[in-house]
Order: sequence, then C-alpha cells, then structure tokens
Amino acid sequence: MKNFLLFTLMLPGLVFGMHHEKNPIIFYLDLDVAEGKSEGVEEFVDYLVNAVNETEPKTMYYKYWISSDKKKVSLMEMYHSNEDAIFHMNAFAEAPHRDKFLETFIVKSFQVLGDTSDDLKKAMEAYTDDHRTLMNGFKRKK
Repeated sequence: MKNFLLFTLMLPGLVFGMHHEKNPIIFYLDLDVAEGKSEGVEEFVDYLVNAVNETEPKTMYYKYWISSDKKKVSLMEMYHSNEDAIFHMNAFAEAPHRDKFLETFIVKSFQVLGDTSDDLKKAMEAYTDDHRTLMNGFKRKK
C-alpha cells in the first residue's frame, strides 16, 4: 500500500512534467522477491539498471524501490512512446537476464499506463493485460 501511495504522489509530477511528450507510456510493477533471492537482489538490480541505461537510450525513467525487509520491490519505467516501450519489451525478451529476472521477482501487479497501441498490447500479452488510460487529473501551476 505504501508503494502505491508513493506511486500516486509521484505520478502526476512525472506525467505532467512531460508536457512536451505526446504519448508517454508508464510501466508500474509491484514485485515480490522470490524465496531465497533477497541476498543478491540489490546487486542484480544494479546490473539491470546499468544494462537498460546502456542499451536502451529512449528509456526515460527506470527506477526500483525496495522494502526494508527486502521482500517487496516496486519498479517504474517510462517511455516517450509506444514504440519505445515495444523496443524495451523486445530487448527484455532477448536479454540474457530475462530468466534471472523472472526467477528473482514474482510479479504481483503490472499496470501499463497511457494510450497503448494494439502493437504494444500484443507485445505485453505474456506479461500483463492491465492497460489503463488517463481518466482525469490536473497539474498545479506554481
């Protein structure tokens, strides 16, 4: 619940701060750390962050949060467009760390936020069918 509250507090600033972006796509995942995997999870996340940073120049935002007991992780990813999100999904499908990711983390929820195209929905089929479009909101001016 704390992760969801943190996410809802951060999301408006992230999305509305990108007013120049036409169609940002956001992935939000709540993950459990699999039994016996918490010992090396921080090093593995360091590896993942570096790998995505080096190989996916159009990934705008890619951050992990971990609970104090190292049993729960939240991941937030943001892309400029459907095409950039599809690029990430294709890269993940071929990545040498894909299996280790799926062995280390148990996906409890995975939401895709934004106006997702049919192509992105198809690319996401194996991972989630939870696609959400913006219903309402505002950006407060200073």
